[in-house]
Amino acid sequence: MYQLYAKSNGETIEEHICNALNAFENLCKYLKLSEDEKWVIKKLIYYHDLGKINPEFQNKMRRKLGISTLFNWCNGYIFHEWLSPAFITQQDENEIKSELAQLGLDKDRFFNFFIFTILSHHNRENQLPDDTLIRNMIEWIRNNIDNFQNIEYYYNCKNLLSTYNTSEDRNLWNTFYPFRIKWLGSLLKCDYCASAGIEPEEKYEGNYQNDFENFLRNKKITLNNFQKQAGANSNKSIILVASTGMGKTEAAMNWINGQKAFYLLGIRVAVNEMYKRFKIIFGDNVSLLHSETSYLFAQQENDEDEHEIKIEKAKKLSYPLTVATADQIVTSVFKYPGFEFTYLTCSYSKVILDEIQSYSPTAIAAIVVFLKEIHRIGGRFMLMTATLPPFLKDEFRDLEDLYIFESQLFDIKRHKIAIIEEEIQSSKLLEILQNNTDKKILIICNTVRKSQELFDLLKTNNFNPNLIHSQFIGRDRKEKENHIMNAYAFCIWISTQIVEASLDIDFDLLITENASIESLLQRFGRCYRKRAYDKDEPNIFIFKSQSYGIYDSYLFNKTWEIINKYDGKYISEKDKQEMINKVFENITQTKYFEEYKKQKDLLEIGYRSLTKIEAQKDFRQITNNIIVIPENVFFDNEKTIRTLISFIENKSYDKLVRIKKQAELLDYAVPIQLYNIKENVLMDIDKSNFCKKHRIKILKGCKYSSQKGIISTCTDVRGGDNII
Repeated sequence: MYQLYAKSNGETIEEHICNALNAFENLCKYLKLSEDEKWVIKKLIYYHDLGKINPEFQNKMRRKLGISTLFNWCNGYIFHEWLSPAFITQQDENEIKSELAQLGLDKDRFFNFFIFTILSHHNRENQLPDDTLIRNMIEWIRNNIDNFQNIEYYYNCKNLLSTYNTSEDRNLWNTFYPFRIKWLGSLLKCDYCASAGIEPEEKYEGNYQNDFENFLRNKKITLNNFQKQAGANSNKSIILVASTGMGKTEAAMNWINGQKAFYLLGIRVAVNEMYKRFKIIFGDNVSLLHSETSYLFAQQENDEDEHEIKIEKAKKLSYPLTVATADQIVTSVFKYPGFEFTYLTCSYSKVILDEIQSYSPTAIAAIVVFLKEIHRIGGRFMLMTATLPPFLKDEFRDLEDLYIFESQLFDIKRHKIAIIEEEIQSSKLLEILQNNTDKKILIICNTVRKSQELFDLLKTNNFNPNLIHSQFIGRDRKEKENHIMNAYAFCIWISTQIVEASLDIDFDLLITENASIESLLQRFGRCYRKRAYDKDEPNIFIFKSQSYGIYDSYLFNKTWEIINKYDGKYISEKDKQEMINKVFENITQTKYFEEYKKQKDLLEIGYRSLTKIEAQKDFRQITNNIIVIPENVFFDNEKTIRTLISFIENKSYDKLVRIKKQAELLDYAVPIQLYNIKENVLMDIDKSNFCKKHRIKILKGCKYSSQKGIISTCTDVRGGDNII
C-alpha cells in the first residue's frame, strides 16, 4: 500500500482532514450553529481535499518529498477542489440532502450550493474547469487506484461556479449569502489554520479584565462615566463622539470586555503606536496586521519557526486582539474571493474603527457598508471619533442593538484661533515665529511641495526648522518620527497630513493652511491636546490656501466661510462639532457626497473585486503604487543595496534572516504613487526578481536629501499625503 499525501511536508490527506475537523471543533466555541449545521460543515471539511487523490497531485507531492512517483498520468492537471465532489457517494448525497431538509432548506438547491462550497475553497474565479478532463481523470482513478471504483462525477463545475459567483440575480445572492459566510467561511478558516498548524482562535492567556484593571491601577486612571457606559453596553454596537484626549481608547478597551476584537486605524504609523500600547497592557494576546507586519515581527524574533507562526496567526486572524490598518479587514466588503473567511471571523468579533472622518469619501462608504453588514451577522462595532459628519450618524440609525452616545466633549477651551487672509509663505508667518521663540511650533501644509518650500523659506530666514512628510526613505522617516514624538521647546516642525491622526504629539502653537473641516479639526488635535488655554494671543493660526484638488471644493470653501466666523475667538469642543455640522449640512450635491454615495450604492448592490489586492486599491483609491529608491540614494549606497538584494535572493540563507534584510533594504526606499511619468524615469535594479515582484525601482531625475526628502523635477510624485 502507499500513502496519499495532502502536503509537501508529508502530511497525508487523512491527517489533514482530521486536523481541519479538529480546527472546526475549536471554531465551534465561537459560532452559533445548530447541530445540523455543524454536521453539514463537517461533511464539507471531510470532502474538501479528497480531490488530492488525483495522480498528478500525488506525483507532485512525492517529487517534493524526494520519493519515487507511482502513477502513470500525463493527460493534464486538475485543481483538486474541482475533483473532490466526485468522491461523494450516492448514499452520502442522500444523507446530506436529508440533513439540508432538516434545516428547512430546499435540499436540491442547497446540495448544489454544498458542491459549490467545495469547488470554491480556493480562489480561482479567473479559471474555468475542464469537465471533460475531470471525467477522464475520474475514469483513470476508478481503474487504477484501489478503493475508488465507485467514484462518480455528475456536477457541472462551470455552471455551479458561474451561478453562485457571477450571477447578477440579487435574490440568489441574498438567499445563499448567510450560508457563504457560515459554510464557506468555516471551511476556509479551518482549512487555512490546519494547513498552517495553528488553532483558528487562540485563547486569551490570563484574564483580560485583570490585565485592564491592572493597567488602570498602575496609571492611576479612574474610568469616567462614558467609559463605564461603553462597558455596560458591551453587547451592542456603539457610536461615540468624544473630544481628543478624553480617553476613547480606554472606553474601547472597556467595551471589548475580554472578547475577540480588531482595533482599526488608517495609517500604519498610528497602528504601530497603538499596537505597542495594547502590547504593554495585554501582552502576547495582541497581534499586529498591516503590509509590513512580517518585517516588524522579524526584528522581534530570532527563531524562524516562531516568526512564521506569529505571521500565520496574524494573517489567519487568530489572536484575541489585533491592531490593524483598516484595509486589512474592511476590504472584505468588496467581496473578493475568500471574503467569507474575514466576515465569518468578524461575525463573532468586535471591531473598533477610529476617526472615520479622516478617510476618503469612497473609503468611508466601504467602512459604513462593512460595519452594517458585520453587525447584521452578529459582530459588533464601535465607531469612535472626535468629530462626526451628521450624515454618517444617520446611516446607522436603523440598526438594532445600537447605542449612540451623547457627544462627550471637554468643558475646557483649548484653542483660540486667528484667521490670516494671506498665503502661508508670507511675512506674517515669519512674524508669528519671531514672536513665539519659546514654544513648540507645528506647521501643517496641504502638500509636500509646499512643506518643502516653507522649509527653504525658514532656513533662509535663520530659523532651524525640521520637516516630516511621506517622501522620506525608511531610515530617515523613522528617525524623524522618533524626533517629533520627543520634541521640546523651542522647535519648529513643518509637516503635511501625516501628523493629523498618526502621531500622538502635543504642540504649543499650530500654524496651518486651510483644509476641509474634518482635516482641519484633526490638525487642531495636535495642539493643546489635553490642556486648557486661556492666554490672550491665539494658539492656532489658519492661513488662506487653495484646495489643490485634494479636497472637495465645496467643503473646502465652506470651511473657510465657517471658520472665519470664529476669528479671534476661543473655541469650545461644542463649537467644533457645530462647525462640522454647518459645513456638512448641505452636501448632497457635492463631489464628496457623490463619490461617497456612488461607492456605497455599488457595494450594496453586490460589487465584487477580483482579488484582495484589487480590493485594497479600491479602498485606498491607490493607483500606480510603487516603491522607489531615489537615484542619488541608490548610487551613494550602491554596494550595500546590491549586497542586501543578493542576500535576499539567496535561498540558502534562513528565511527569517532574509526577511530582516528585506526590512533593511526598505530603509533606502519610499512608497509613492507616480502620475504623468516622463520617459525613462524608472529604472530596474539589474534583473532582481525580488525587486520586480515588489515593484522596487530606482527613481531617476530627482534629488533626495535627509532634510527635505524627494525633490522631483521629472514627474508628479505622490506618497501617503495628498501631494502636488
